[in-house]
Formats: sequence, structure tokens, C-alpha cells
Amino acid sequence: MTQATVDLPQSTAPEIAPARSSGLLLLPSVLPALVMLAVGGIGLTRPALGWDEHATWSAAERTPGQILDLAETMDGVIAPYYLFMHFWTAAFGDSVAVMRLPSLLAVALGVGLVGELGRRLFTPGVGLAGALIGAAVPQLSRYAQDARSYGLAFLFAVLSTLLLYLALARPTWGRWIGYGAALTLLGYSHLIGLLVLSGHLVAVALRRRAGRDRRLLVRWPAVVLAAVLLVSPLIRLGLSQRGTQLEWIAPLDLHQVLIAPGVIFGAPTAGLLIVGLAFAARWPQPSVVGEMAALAVLPPALLIAVSFVTSPLWVPRYMLVVVVPLALLAAVALRGLRLRTVVALALIVAVGFEAQQAFRGPASHGGMDFRRAAAIVRAGEQPGDGVVYGRIGTWSLRAGLDYELRNGTAPADLLLRRSAAEVGGLDGAECPELTCFDAERVWYVGARRAGDPMADAGDVLRAKFGAEYRRTGYWLLPLGTIALYQRR
Repeated sequence: MTQATVDLPQSTAPEIAPARSSGLLLLPSVLPALVMLAVGGIGLTRPALGWDEHATWSAAERTPGQILDLAETMDGVIAPYYLFMHFWTAAFGDSVAVMRLPSLLAVALGVGLVGELGRRLFTPGVGLAGALIGAAVPQLSRYAQDARSYGLAFLFAVLSTLLLYLALARPTWGRWIGYGAALTLLGYSHLIGLLVLSGHLVAVALRRRAGRDRRLLVRWPAVVLAAVLLVSPLIRLGLSQRGTQLEWIAPLDLHQVLIAPGVIFGAPTAGLLIVGLAFAARWPQPSVVGEMAALAVLPPALLIAVSFVTSPLWVPRYMLVVVVPLALLAAVALRGLRLRTVVALALIVAVGFEAQQAFRGPASHGGMDFRRAAAIVRAGEQPGDGVVYGRIGTWSLRAGLDYELRNGTAPADLLLRRSAAEVGGLDGAECPELTCFDAERVWYVGARRAGDPMADAGDVLRAKFGAEYRRTGYWLLPLGTIALYQRR
């Protein structure tokens, strides 16, 4: 198979051999993208929307002005994605498939770009094998099926890396501007994704050292600075909201660091297999292997370091991009598309199969199975029914049931006084006494915890139910409780 590499400045790289056909040029990118599209499309709508996805739906249903109001109080760094989803759902609807389709398309395109990156840095065979390895990673399938911005961040992280190498090969201002635009889109999709700049810095430094191209000392910093300035409004919002936005992240410990490779890939055995192969990568130009290694190691290392020194920021799904260099290095170790590559791919698919199934479970996206909860309410609902929600995760419970019952009748929300859109937050304003309702039949929806399944009802609601109502129905779901009360 014909070898193709990126040109290095001042003829430090071998001459690129002509491709045999245009089909050979497209194969490493098009085939893996189609494979990822097919794999990610399997079971796309099987899991009910999770609590994060309900936040996306809740925000997308608002006007652009209301989304900006929300951004001033919380989720400021996600506001661009919410605005995008507002117009997307306005055009195509808000079904589960439509809500998740942008992520599926983004991850499929990103995997295709992995193939193109591998073709340019190594060979078409390495690009094809590396992209197929990426498509087999369970975690990419998981976030190809998620109505959040992680899929878009993955796409723009890969795109910015590819455009960087194009600019390094032929450093025109047009290519540098394209690179800067991709960085800006990455920042607007997920700020922490900009940690790929640490790996980019290593690539620029090594190319500057090899080629003595002084233009790199001006152009790369200038483009990066421009991108950061364009993203600075989100940086300001992120810093001001850090205490509330990320308070749910648990403190980082050594155990989380040790299991990080497996968690990032979504299947520990698959992750360790790919990382092990990456360690065996050898190439005639060692600097290219070093650049890929830097892109794999530095972003998570920096995020882990910051999490230890300041408040915790470590969330494995923030680091999806490290799959890219590790998959390409694994393909280099396997020497492209050969029989051993096919065997390795089969092993990765086999050890990741259980995780792929788990990611497609009915409640695998977080929270209770709201689809089942809504079916229970819909089957037993009568005119005049009301609903109240538990005190833990009230906003997600309300948004989850509202979404599933949005196209039909629904019990009246008895405690709600002002909607989340009116308040400018994720949850609405409720009756402060929590007892200001008077209905003959009341549905209770709560997030069940270990022990008492009604623990999150709170003392006030529990007392009112005990004094004025008798329970006539009771359903326990994974992570959820549904109960029906009738006035005594």
C-alpha cells in the first residue's frame, strides 16, 4: 500500500508518494465513518433520555433569550450547544433520535477524520486501522448516543489536530485560520477540550526544532490567542460558575487515576489492550510517535493535576479525544491493515461487547427509566390527577416526566409556581410550604436511594401524605419510585 506522510518544513520529511487512486485516499476516512455511524446507530433510541439530556431538552425548548438568561446563572459554558439544539429541535422535532443525531453524526465524522490524520501522518493502512480501532471503542458509541456536546467536542478536537498538521505541512495563513476556527468551535462545544493545545504545543515545538521555521513562533501563538479571545466570554462564565457548575464532581484520588485508561475507553480490558499496543509503536520518524504520545498523555495529565491542586475537574468523558492518538499508535504497532490488525480488532470488539450492551440499557444514561415511569403514570392517570416530585434532583425528575408526557395528557404539577424558563434556571420555583396542593389523587415521583425508597420525599411532604392520603399504588424502579395517593 502506498505510503503517505505529512510534509515537514524544509524537506525534513520524506517525499509523499502519489496515491494509487482517489478511492485509496478516501478509504481510510469514509469506511470508518460509515462503520461508526452504523455502530452508533444500533440501539440509538433504546435508552431513555438521561438527566443530562433532560437538561438539554429543557434548555432547547426555551427562547434564545431565555437560554442566555440561563447562561448567566448556570450552564454558561454549555449555552452555545443549547442554542444549537434550540434551532435543531425547532427544525426537526424533539424525539430521542433527533435529539441524539447531532452527536452521532459528529462522532462518525470525527472517526473519519482520525483515518485521514493517520493517512497523512503514517500510511493509508495505518489511518484505516486506527480509525476502525476508534470505532470499536465502547465509550465513543456511548457518547455518539448522547444529547450533549461531547460528540461535537470530539469532532472539533480531531479536526483542529488534523488542521494543525496541514498548517505545519504548508504554513499558509488560510490553513492557520482554519485551525483557529476549529479551536474556537472546540472551545464553544466544551472548554476543557482546549487541553488538546498541550499536545499541539509539543508538535509545534518539535517541528520548529526540526525545520527551523521561525514563522511558527508567530503564527501558532497568534492563532491560539485569537481563538482563546473569541472563547473568553465562556471562560469568564465558567470561572464564575465553577463552584455550582461542577460541585457534583467527587474529589480525585489515586484509585481514579489508576483506572482512568479503562474508564476513558468505557471497557477496561479494551482500553488496556489499545494502550498496550500503543506502547509498542515504532516508526521511522520517532518525532511523530512522540507527538501522538504527547496528545494522549498531556491533556488528561493536566486535568488530573488541576483536580488535585484545585477543586476537582476530572470527568473521564471530558477526555474522549485521547482515544485518537492511542488508536493511531496501536495501528502503527500493528503495522497498518494486516491480519494481526484484524485479530486485534476482533479482540477489542469482543472485550468491549459487554460494555456496548450496557451502554444501550433502558436507563443507562443516568437517572430512572423515565420512559417506564411515564408509562406507569399514563396507564393509571385520571382527570384531575396531580403530581409532586421528591426533594432530591427535583429538576431532573420534573424534566424527565415532562419530556415523556409532552405529547399527551399529564397530571397537573401541583407545587410548581414558576417554570424553569421563567426562573432562569434548570428548575422552577415551587410553593415554599410544599403542602399547598389539594387534589383527590396525587402521583409521587422520586429518585429512590438505598434504604427507605421514600426518603427523598422530605419530612413535610411525608407528613402531608400520611395525614391526608392513603397510598393506592407503588412501583419501585431502578433509581426511582412512583407512588399514587388517594385522599382519605
